[in-house]
Amino acid sequence: MKLARKALVHFLDSSFANTLASATWFKVGIDMEELSVSLNPDTESIKNIWGESRVTDNGYEPSIDADPYYANPDETIYPKIRDIAMDRLTGDECKTLILEVIVEDTEATNHLAYVEEVIVKPQSYGGGTAGVNIPYNLSFNGGRKKGYVTATSLTSGNPTFTEGAIPSGS
Repeated sequence: MKLARKALVHFLDSSFANTLASATWFKVGIDMEELSVSLNPDTESIKNIWGESRVTDNGYEPSIDADPYYANPDETIYPKIRDIAMDRLTGDECKTLILEVIVEDTEATNHLAYVEEVIVKPQSYGGGTAGVNIPYNLSFNGGRKKGYVTATSLTSGNPTFTEGAIPSGS
C-alpha cells in the first residue's frame, strides 16, 4: 500500500531559537496542494582520455519552495516570515530548524523523524485577491539528525523529537 501524502509532515520552529528544547513547531502546508523537498543532487560526469566516464558525487543541496503562504497574524510563523521579508533580514536571523516526520504505520507508538537547520528566505510578497502571499524557500543547512517523535506528541500538534533509533517494539 502506498503512503498517503499526509504521511510526510514538515514543521518549522517558529521561535527561530535553533534549539530543540525551545522549539515551537509550525506545521507547513496549510494552503498548499503540493509540497516537496527538492534534493538537487550535485553530480559531475567527466570522460577521460580513454573514453571512460567518471562521476563525482558532491552530495545534495535540498530545498523546499513553500508556495503559497498566505499571511496570517494568528500563526506563530507569520511574524518572522514578515520580518525576514520586510526588514530584508540575512544570515543567522533567517536560520531555524525543520522537523520532518514520516508516518509509515498509523498504529505505531513512534514515527521516524529528522531535524536539520534551514535558512528561510521569502521570495516575494503581495499577491491577488486570495490574500497577502509571502512564498518562501527553505534551504537545508546541515546538521541533520535522525530520530523519532512519539505518535502522541505528533497528534497533539507539538511533536517531541528524540535523536537515535526508534525503540524496538514501537
